[in-house]
Amino acid sequence: MGELLYEDMNPAQAADALDAFLAERGPALERLRLMISGHGLDPEEMLDGSVYSVSPLWAWITAQAGQLGTDPRPLAEDPTRPAWPSWARHGMIVDPHPPAETLALVDGFTSYLAQIITTEVPGTQWVVGEHVIGDYPMINYPLLASDHHQLFLSSMPLYSAYQSAHGRDPMSGTEMLAYVKRTITSLRGEGPVAEAIEEPLVTVVAEVDCFDVGLRPDLAENHPETVEWMIAELEDRDGVVSVHRYGTDALVVDAPQWDEIRLKLWCTLWLQRHLPR
Repeated sequence: MGELLYEDMNPAQAADALDAFLAERGPALERLRLMISGHGLDPEEMLDGSVYSVSPLWAWITAQAGQLGTDPRPLAEDPTRPAWPSWARHGMIVDPHPPAETLALVDGFTSYLAQIITTEVPGTQWVVGEHVIGDYPMINYPLLASDHHQLFLSSMPLYSAYQSAHGRDPMSGTEMLAYVKRTITSLRGEGPVAEAIEEPLVTVVAEVDCFDVGLRPDLAENHPETVEWMIAELEDRDGVVSVHRYGTDALVVDAPQWDEIRLKLWCTLWLQRHLPR
């Protein structure tokens, strides 16, 4: 399947990608155990299977990702890429990118989250991402789903790992734990699930020399300070020249080095992290 992005896959390719993702879960978790042990820590203690173990584990992974930084080579010249987890090869990884060691940490953490969440919510299933809304940002991704919610488990850890690698504000262990608790609640159908079943948080359309970004209508009305915060952080990203807000729910983003998928995922993940729940 090469380097085909999830968004460009046909149904058969997406089904194969899901099978590949699932086959990697056990080995990824074992690699995480070895990495923890290699740092002189007890994997049985750190990976005890409890929800609360997420916090210290993620704090440790965040520290490792910060120390590892970014790989100095561009994606096309990184010889480790063929050995990356499938979700990284078929997802939106951009330069300057985290090194293979960081991606392996995120991969192992993904497997550990899957173990915890499926124990907490036994009815969950792995599915290929699909949605009635054509702009759904997780189309064809391998998702963990219930009747109430669905998510790509690697997305938020990868987002935070990028923050660490670039010396920016990553998710703390406490923040990751809160995110996992919200995820479990949503999968049980007991909390907000707007990111899964309602209108997407963000839509992105490529125009001539810019991107037209639409925000879900309730965001500016209910969370005006959060929207302003997102705009300020977006303006500070590598490769973003300017962000102009021309309407309550509309932005024009000048980012010549970005594409629609990267911009949509960045905005979606940022909002999922920062919107109050």
